[in-house]
Amino acid sequence: MKQWIINALVLLFIGYCYTSINAQNMFPGSEGFGAESRGAYAGKQLPQVIKVTNLDDGGPGSLRAAINRQYPRIIIFEVSGVVELNRTLRINSPYVFIAGQTAPYPGITLKNYSLGISTHDVLVQGLKVRPGTASNKQIDGINIADDSTKLYNIMVDHCSVSWALDENIGILNGGDGITISNCIISECLTHMDHSKGLLSMHSKRISVIKNLFVHNSDRNPLVWGDTYGVQVINNLIYNSDTHAVYLGMSGEFKTPMKADIVGNYYILGKRNRNDKLLSVHENFQNNGKVHIGGNITKGVNSMDQYSRAMLHNPGNKKVFNTQMSDEVKSISVINAAILKDYLIKNCGAHSRTRDDIDNRIVNDVLKQTGKRIALPSEVGGWIYESGERKLNIPADLHADDDGNGFTNIEEWIHSFL
Repeated sequence: MKQWIINALVLLFIGYCYTSINAQNMFPGSEGFGAESRGAYAGKQLPQVIKVTNLDDGGPGSLRAAINRQYPRIIIFEVSGVVELNRTLRINSPYVFIAGQTAPYPGITLKNYSLGISTHDVLVQGLKVRPGTASNKQIDGINIADDSTKLYNIMVDHCSVSWALDENIGILNGGDGITISNCIISECLTHMDHSKGLLSMHSKRISVIKNLFVHNSDRNPLVWGDTYGVQVINNLIYNSDTHAVYLGMSGEFKTPMKADIVGNYYILGKRNRNDKLLSVHENFQNNGKVHIGGNITKGVNSMDQYSRAMLHNPGNKKVFNTQMSDEVKSISVINAAILKDYLIKNCGAHSRTRDDIDNRIVNDVLKQTGKRIALPSEVGGWIYESGERKLNIPADLHADDDGNGFTNIEEWIHSFL
């Protein structure tokens, strides 16, 4: 057979495979804004698989070296333990899948500084981000920020984020299509009097879905600014303080907010000043719309959803919308009455083999114990256990043997969740 014919057939086969690859979403079961992306497969090149083999903060085999590569990549881990960061670990190059779930027990923990995301088509799964006070600065655990034109198709899923000095997760200065799902977001430190769960501002299409918010004083989550398309769905909030879910301060901006607050479960703590699951700021734009449905505050009659929302301006009830946004219909909403059992089983990094820190947080939810903390030492600090495990990745990485639209390497990684 002539070489040009062989080359043409090879190109045709690659094109067929790539069409199949692009026919799916970010990962099996993904939902929320940005999930329609193919992540590491969304670029013009097939991703390379990079193995992290040490806990150094830089150099060959490190997570930082893998993140800093300039081509599409899938990052897996043959080592576990605590990575002591010397500065923010920031993702600047797109088309990346960080698969922390592939690390052996007890998983990968980032300490001292933030994980920063400043680009598009990013999937982060299975990581633990617990900065602590070493930076002596108001830093987030995970920080999604910088050039708003580059912040799209970002998903943080099945991660455990705690012990930050600002928000545990901050989505700042724009973005379009960002989802935080299946995470444990807990114990933001009161050390600098800024114990916050999650902040999103000046963004479009933000989904906060199926997370545990535990022992954060405020912002569980807070969404404000020019933010259009907000989904706060199936989250459990325990032991907040001034606010649980908070939609605020959008009156000074031009874009009206459109939000769906659906199927969330709120458990009051000992210091709760507010038993309302939702707070709406007095400056919320008159042309903004909020849909509320199926939320529960434990021990409080929640039959009238609108009465369970605290309006700083009580006369502004016209912001409520009886119609759910069409985008919510694509999400598998769980009845809030049975939500806790689902989240306890599925949330956080390594949910099947949680470390003692996440186990303690989960037990606090189950027993309604625990409190907000100023320092990690109050609850025992970091777990420095480490491990190694050789990984045998599939031979045909980018093939789709079962024809479901996900590649062999993606399904192999998903089996670790």
